[in-house]
Amino acid sequence: MAANLIGRYIWEISELRHSRHGLTLNELNERWERSSLYDGREIIRKTWYSHREQIASQFGIIIECDKRTNRYYIAYEDTIGRPDIQNWLLNSFAVGNMLMQGKDLKGRISYERIPSGYDYLTDIIEAMRENRIISISYQSYWKDEPSEFELMPYALKVFKQRWYLVGANVAFEGIRIYGLDRIKNIEITQQKFKMPKNFDVEELFEPYYGVSLVDGKVEKVRIKVYDNQAKYFRSLKLHESQEEIKTTPEYSIFEYHFKPTFEFEQELLSHGESVEVLEPAYLRERIKKRLEWSLEHYK
Repeated sequence: MAANLIGRYIWEISELRHSRHGLTLNELNERWERSSLYDGREIIRKTWYSHREQIASQFGIIIECDKRTNRYYIAYEDTIGRPDIQNWLLNSFAVGNMLMQGKDLKGRISYERIPSGYDYLTDIIEAMRENRIISISYQSYWKDEPSEFELMPYALKVFKQRWYLVGANVAFEGIRIYGLDRIKNIEITQQKFKMPKNFDVEELFEPYYGVSLVDGKVEKVRIKVYDNQAKYFRSLKLHESQEEIKTTPEYSIFEYHFKPTFEFEQELLSHGESVEVLEPAYLRERIKKRLEWSLEHYK
């Protein structure tokens, strides 16, 4: 049921988003009857009011009505603090929904499968909105059996096509990161928690690449990217701090300022011979060692 409702919400958002002057409820219903999601029931005003409330609370997208024309439209003000997050959520869910419903395009669209985790997304968002502790069953990659614990859900983050839950384990101090694809079960409890003042998940991860919260200080990292591979780095930054400080026909040098993480090392290694670490020296040596260990497997 939750998945069907999410699909409905995304469809409604997409239709309003692509209408130039908004839609009346009658016009929305005309489009609804042509939708692959259509269930034989029209969108009545009471249902539409409820959907607008849920879209606002779950996606931070406000649907307003122009009283002069009775047309509904999406208000693009800064409704959740960052319009870019709003657009990303909309695009991500809309594309996913279209792929799921695109039976008439079977065999014509190929997409990359993403680990599960969406089953618990709406529950987590609901718990976050109400600041409620969740009871969670979690299967770590490093343990044979799932762990049961209570968690204060602070935020959600996406990295490398995986959803991660950011929160504080009730039994431990500090923030922990949990992959949604490793969650076995979630229950929302009646216990409430108090969000840390001025908590911001983007600020939390700003000094890092990936989802590892490592100790240490922010460092200057420089890498040399050879040949045309530099074009990929320009088109999609590895980190917001990325700057191209030198450009030649043979290579480019990119500079970053963050705390190097395991995920960053993995990213560098994935580019093979196209990327060379220049500094810091210890990171250059570590990547060199890992490449040497890798070569040992081929001997």
